[in-house]
Amino acid sequence: MRKCAVLASLLLIALVGPGPVWAQAPADGWHVTVSPYFMGAAMDGTTAVAGQELDVDVPFSKILDNLQFGAMGLVVARKGNWGVGGDAIWMALGANGTAPGPLGTTGSADMNQGAFAFYGLRRLAPGADVFFGGRVNTLQAALRFNGPGQRRVDDSKTWFDPIVGLQLRTPDTGKRWHAQVYSEIGGFGVGSDLTWQVFPTIGVTLTRRSSLEFGYRWLDIDYAAGENVSLFKYDVLTQGPVMGVAFRF
Repeated sequence: MRKCAVLASLLLIALVGPGPVWAQAPADGWHVTVSPYFMGAAMDGTTAVAGQELDVDVPFSKILDNLQFGAMGLVVARKGNWGVGGDAIWMALGANGTAPGPLGTTGSADMNQGAFAFYGLRRLAPGADVFFGGRVNTLQAALRFNGPGQRRVDDSKTWFDPIVGLQLRTPDTGKRWHAQVYSEIGGFGVGSDLTWQVFPTIGVTLTRRSSLEFGYRWLDIDYAAGENVSLFKYDVLTQGPVMGVAFRF
């Protein structure tokens, strides 16, 4: 049900990169934006390793307790109506959870998660770009289950998801504030069964070449490989507020 609603919404929402809005670069020059940022991510979903499933629910209020390491950044380079970009996320997280079923066995999950997106873009109109590219996902997961035997299972997977989308942003009027929204959809059974993202941001210009960016990000990945005792599964919605600084070169 959640995915049907999301798919319907994605037909109406445009895709956007979280860089700030400045005047368009000359057609014969490059316009580059670099944006390091931090995301306070909550997680909700199910992960499985070696056929052992664990429901994970980490609210935003607990994310700093569970975050062991996080590094995130974005770069976009434009020239004329074309451009290229990349977005990298790496998080090391620990979380408590409950195994599905009547016994409700408790446990914990340690996950090293990376998502590395790369894409091309084409300007459709002022303030609107179409995106096309892919994301390499890598996940190292270790699950521990409480109770007799203290079971522990671990595994890692890397997979590729094609992604497409569209970017919308407010026109450059020279005002201090700007806004944009980024969303994407992908997977299509190539890697994940389905992955989607929605990422609205607002920003305030600090200097001619920098701005402070605030936003909220939803990133959902539904991936599974193998079955029975070899099942590896990651069906998790990651969401939370984002804050970063954007630099223009």
